[in-house]
Amino acid sequence: MTGNPAPADQVAVAQADPASDTRVLRVLTASSVLSKVADWQLGIVVPLAVLAKSDSVAMSLALFALRGVSYVASPFVGSVIDRFDKRTVLVLGLVQQAVCLAVLALTLSSPPTVALLVLLSGVGSVACTITGQFVLIPLLISAPGRPVAVAKLNSAVELSKVIGLLLGGVGFAVFGPSVACLCIAGLYVLAGAVAMLLPGVSSAQTELNLRRDLAVGFRWVVKRDILWLVVTMSLINISIGQLEPALIAEFAHHKVNTTVISVLMAVGLFMGAVASRLAPSILPRWSTERRILAVQIVAFAGLAFIAVPVLPVRIGGFMVECFAVAVSNVASITYRQEAIPPEFAGRVNATIRMFITGAVPLSGFLYAWSSRFDGYYHWLPTLVLWAVAIAIWAVYTRHRERAVLMIPVPQ
Repeated sequence: MTGNPAPADQVAVAQADPASDTRVLRVLTASSVLSKVADWQLGIVVPLAVLAKSDSVAMSLALFALRGVSYVASPFVGSVIDRFDKRTVLVLGLVQQAVCLAVLALTLSSPPTVALLVLLSGVGSVACTITGQFVLIPLLISAPGRPVAVAKLNSAVELSKVIGLLLGGVGFAVFGPSVACLCIAGLYVLAGAVAMLLPGVSSAQTELNLRRDLAVGFRWVVKRDILWLVVTMSLINISIGQLEPALIAEFAHHKVNTTVISVLMAVGLFMGAVASRLAPSILPRWSTERRILAVQIVAFAGLAFIAVPVLPVRIGGFMVECFAVAVSNVASITYRQEAIPPEFAGRVNATIRMFITGAVPLSGFLYAWSSRFDGYYHWLPTLVLWAVAIAIWAVYTRHRERAVLMIPVPQ
């Protein structure tokens, strides 16, 4: 799956240079860690702030879920990424989020304003995530180093979740939501300053043609190898996309201390950081499709343990779920980077993530709806959706393996 891009769309792809790869990866990782620490502080501060004002778990989850709604606009964002300098897009996305958080710190008493700012900040998040995790690595890292680069970057991102949750819980408890929001804004600014150290990556074609760009993105999404992944991961994100905020809100509703909540979340997320770093060495001889299937089954078992209303069992299940999902994420990103040409990476990944990450807000609304139920019934909808997703990917994996076996071997 390489395609035949028009010359005007072509961009330079990194040639083998280990020293340059290392330098670029360090800068990209540092910027990504700072921005993800901010993201995850935001993920605990905003739900807790809304919960404190409204005493409504459903409202706190629904308002924060609006951040993911911005992925509806991701095809347009992807078009911008492919048409303009990637470093500039990344920096502007970080600055935009900083501005939203600075204003949010002053308007936390107004739920409609909070909702609007959370929604707007999601646009910057879309630009940063697609550029940092899907576009820059194929363009700036040479092909031999990309799988390890993906694993290292995702490991750092997972570790930043731990740091973000801990800082978010402690900052909320010690300083209150307004100061915590200003600290998050500062982190976004710092991440943007670090990103300025990346090499510029411009496109030969800077004229936006939204209709053509949308067509390119959707043509790739309906390709069989991509479509099965999109459907599977979208269902999984509806199931667990807002799992951490849901657990945070549930624990807070039961009067668990915010610092304790942060530590409990951090334990599981640390497992995700370890898993991301180890991902290339886990079942390395298996096909990518089969590896994704295996770890998704393990992650599903973790969610089943989370549904058990016993705190130690929930913590163990959360760690298992985070470990397995992190391995799946690394495999999924590698799968896409190998399948999608770099000159199309922004548009295609943006369209893919419109469905996959755009499903995350639905997860928040699903948890908000199911919060009316008690015990296992609260978790039943998410378990059913994930089981369906695993079944779909199992069918595709079997079909793919049969197709490979039918390819004639050259004599």
